[in-house]
Amino acid sequence: MHMHLTDAHCHANFSRFADGEGLAAGLRVCADACFSGDWEGLRDFNAFGVKKAYGIHPDLRISEFDDLDFVEREIYERFLPEVQQYLISADAIGETGLDANITARVPMDLQRKVFSEQLKLADKFNLPVIVHCVGAWGETFSTLANWVKSGENAAKDRILRGEKGRCFLLHAARCSVEMAKEFEKIGGYFSFGLRELNSPKGAACAAAVSEDKLMVESDAETSHEKISETVEVLAKIRDRDALELSEKIYLNFNNFYGK
Repeated sequence: MHMHLTDAHCHANFSRFADGEGLAAGLRVCADACFSGDWEGLRDFNAFGVKKAYGIHPDLRISEFDDLDFVEREIYERFLPEVQQYLISADAIGETGLDANITARVPMDLQRKVFSEQLKLADKFNLPVIVHCVGAWGETFSTLANWVKSGENAAKDRILRGEKGRCFLLHAARCSVEMAKEFEKIGGYFSFGLRELNSPKGAACAAAVSEDKLMVESDAETSHEKISETVEVLAKIRDRDALELSEKIYLNFNNFYGK
């Protein structure tokens, strides 16, 4: 029996994989386009087993020399309206979130606005959210907890219709164990790459979260070898059989990205 391998969060130059060869050989993946210049390439990319996520990354690809008022107008007048045409057929929105390491270029207030607007789009299109968080775990939790709570009544109606309620994936999860438990209480999933698993905090987080909320990722151009290694490392951390763990992660991937 072979592993059913998945990559919950990867990136690529999709023009290089126009024929669907190479990127996802032997894998089920979610490919992420989180800058406007990547959206069309992902939409035109077709390969079996590839889920698609579109969003606006908190980094915004701006420098400290950019006119922030102009940037904000562009986001509201151009990028947020434009991304919606891609979300119609998407499997997730993101990655979006908060990053405390880039506030010299992208003020936290602007990041908050862009994050909140994409949570609204997640509701509009009934999509799960891929969340980026660096150094702002408390505020990210508060934002997501308020979002989940505000949609409880709508979530009940969706569940009755056979749809999913609000859910999110913390990609590259490396928060404290205590914080991870709080995210899990409000329905969070977690994905880990080799970078996180090879750090003490990331490994502790990966060991602590529930198995039914667990996924792996590359956060880059993916490969069968890279994901196999990630599952093996995660299995050692959790003292699990790698094959059995890969099957559980496969179910989690399908549950999170399934419509």
